[in-house]
Amino acid sequence: MFQLDRHKKIHEYIVKNKNATVNELAEICQVATMTIRRDLDKMEKDGLITRVFGGAVIDSSMVKEVDYEDKEKKCIEEKVKIATEAVKLVNDNSIVILDAGTTCMEIAKQLVDKENLKVITTDILIAAYLMKYENLEIYCTGGRIQRNTGSCLDTYTIDFLNSINADICFIGASAINENLELATFVPNKAKVKQAMINSAMHRVLVTDNSKFNKRSFTKIRSLKDFEIVIANEGLDEDLVKKMNDEDVNIKLV
Repeated sequence: MFQLDRHKKIHEYIVKNKNATVNELAEICQVATMTIRRDLDKMEKDGLITRVFGGAVIDSSMVKEVDYEDKEKKCIEEKVKIATEAVKLVNDNSIVILDAGTTCMEIAKQLVDKENLKVITTDILIAAYLMKYENLEIYCTGGRIQRNTGSCLDTYTIDFLNSINADICFIGASAINENLELATFVPNKAKVKQAMINSAMHRVLVTDNSKFNKRSFTKIRSLKDFEIVIANEGLDEDLVKKMNDEDVNIKLV
């Protein structure tokens, strides 16, 4: 088992059980206890767990994957405002990449008034919503579908994204840590998001305030790598100052 796979398995076990001993994890992963101790030391440095004598406990600020139906009910008005601002960045006759998720779904709903767009998405729900509009040409990346979110996230997805050139991409957030890094719980999803970012000329992060000061398993990119970060008003003033100091272009709506 590769180290990344082992770390994910360890993390999932500790999230589920709130704590774990070195011996438990060694048995689960079928490796030596010394290997597990090194893994736990690395995971603690990455902020994923907290080491305790003989094992580890979970950090309560760590974000795991949330089902689509649960995300759909949260911050509805904020997501609509964020989407309204985001759509202003899209010109007619553009090629647009939409990340999976409920914020990008709100963007999709407002893109229908644009003319002659090509829209590429990893979200089967977004693709299904948009396919009835004749002024839009819709591409779904394909690949294995994550059942609880409706997003595509395997090597087929990445290969498709690597084969295209887009004018702009909109990326959603699961977690943004204290170092202003975007992260997600699923390693394959991180690779998909990286491929979307790399395939677009302009890169926009769309996120509500609840995603800030949260950590998750796999780092994606720094917020500085986005031309603009669109979030809702009410973000902590110290956090806004930190982003300004680090040249993150933040727009609050």
